[in-house]
Amino acid sequence: MSDSIYKPTNHNADLLSTPEKLDRVANLVAEGEFPFPTGLSPDQQVLLATEVRKRRHQRLVKFIARSIARDLWQKIEQHNQKGKDYD
Repeated sequence: MSDSIYKPTNHNADLLSTPEKLDRVANLVAEGEFPFPTGLSPDQQVLLATEVRKRRHQRLVKFIARSIARDLWQKIEQHNQKGKDYD
């Protein structure tokens, strides 16, 4: 019997063979550094898409939070500067 039976026929199918590989590929796809792989099983597609969505969602939430924090900081600085002008 050939060992090729146990090897994935598609190289991309091996990209998600471990949790570490899934994490790395999901990060790369979410950052736009790697295209969404083709040739994955439907279950692998759903798993990877879910992980990519989680990362993009987290990145969007952090971006919005930082924007709000920056705006608040600028308003505080403006307020403090106005207070110094009256001293």
